[in-house]
Amino acid sequence: MEKIPRHKRTNDFQRMVLQARDIGIILAVYENRFLRRDQIEKLFFKTTPTCNQRLQKLYQHKFLDRIFQPVDFGSSQAVYALDSVGAEVVAAKIGVGKRQINWTRRHNQIEYLFLAHTLAVSELRVGLELALRFREEEDIKLLFWKREGLLPREKVQDPDNSGKKLSVIPDAFFGLETDRGKLFFFVEVDMGTETLDRFRTKIVAYREYWKSGKFSDRYTYRNFRVLTVTNGVQRLNNLIATAGNTGTKNMFLFTVQELASSDFLGASWYRPNSLDPISILD
Repeated sequence: MEKIPRHKRTNDFQRMVLQARDIGIILAVYENRFLRRDQIEKLFFKTTPTCNQRLQKLYQHKFLDRIFQPVDFGSSQAVYALDSVGAEVVAAKIGVGKRQINWTRRHNQIEYLFLAHTLAVSELRVGLELALRFREEEDIKLLFWKREGLLPREKVQDPDNSGKKLSVIPDAFFGLETDRGKLFFFVEVDMGTETLDRFRTKIVAYREYWKSGKFSDRYTYRNFRVLTVTNGVQRLNNLIATAGNTGTKNMFLFTVQELASSDFLGASWYRPNSLDPISILD
């Protein structure tokens, strides 16, 4: 069969029968907004060729769209997003109309900096899913994972300025059920581009979200933690120091992307004012 260009669909591509795994892939892409090819492979496949062949079919039949990030040398791997036929699958699976799933084709048009950030959030979701599979015998269950864009945006009063509101806009929110009860986490992915003063404002906003009772009013549970993942050790240390100087303790946990991806549920998270790493389950 003649090789098909990466950016082109063909009208005579072989027919396909949608399988349960295909539906799982489509839903995963929708829930994350974007997933790289290797992330999909980790979640659904044992071999790269099988993954590539199936994703080619899902792309050719417009279940998925694909994007290629610019690189200095060689070629980048595909990034997958929802496409029109896939949107119909999602709507049918959720039990709503296609317009109600909060997707249009323009959602696939995104600046590359924001795409990199979204994929970093997706990497955490993949890391968590794989960690849960590894710990199946421990009876830990993912209750939900919702990314930014599928979450309500909240505002709280700035404790230092009565005329100002602070926004609470997490990158993701998820819940776990363990044998000790339910745990809830907001996720912040730090790419090292915002000032430490801006990060301090986020800490204050989350703290006020808890103190005001607005979190409890919306979700019915009292407590949550904020997981911040960044891209380097020096930046990690700066964020932890900023949190410590803002007066936070156990509500905020920090790590680097590599540890979160490889050992999400392990002792790889750091608190302000403590050198001892802990698990988010502690």
